[in-house]
Amino acid sequence: MGSVREYFSNIANGLGSTAKGMAITLRHFTSEPIITVQYPKESLPIPPTYRGMHILEQEKCIDCHLCAKACPVDCIEIESVKHGRVLEWKKFSIDYKKCIFCEFCIPPCPVDCIHMTTEFALATDNADGMVEDMLTWTGLRPEDQAKLEGKASPKKPAAPAPAGGGEGDARSRVAAMLAKRKKEEG
Repeated sequence: MGSVREYFSNIANGLGSTAKGMAITLRHFTSEPIITVQYPKESLPIPPTYRGMHILEQEKCIDCHLCAKACPVDCIEIESVKHGRVLEWKKFSIDYKKCIFCEFCIPPCPVDCIHMTTEFALATDNADGMVEDMLTWTGLRPEDQAKLEGKASPKKPAAPAPAGGGEGDARSRVAAMLAKRKKEEG
């Protein structure tokens, strides 16, 4: 008879423990603040020191290659032709398959033309799309071509310098790069 009583006592203790645990769970479930963020619809604030995608201010760049030399994984490729003080751009790309986002490429730049933004969405199903072309134009700008030929520069430049050069401009450039990648994938 004692074993039957012990059996039902164990069942009662188990149900009591389960009820206590569920009460604690329900209390936390209803009183604690929600910490889950529904990404990508919502996102947490990103600290200003976050190291994300790069932005190149091509108008400032003097083609010194110091950023590429400082890169520990050799993910920056630069090709250009110098015509005196005028640069004819061929290539300035960053391979994000290799990049470790160490920010070693930023401090060596003497004219502060390469920056890191807070953009981090680099997910893709195409590994070839991870090489980003940082140039806004290639070759010579019309005003530079005119300088080399000794003519007066045209009134309407083909590649105007970005206004402000701040974080908002960087965001628009990164958004343009991501839109270009999505177009190439789809």
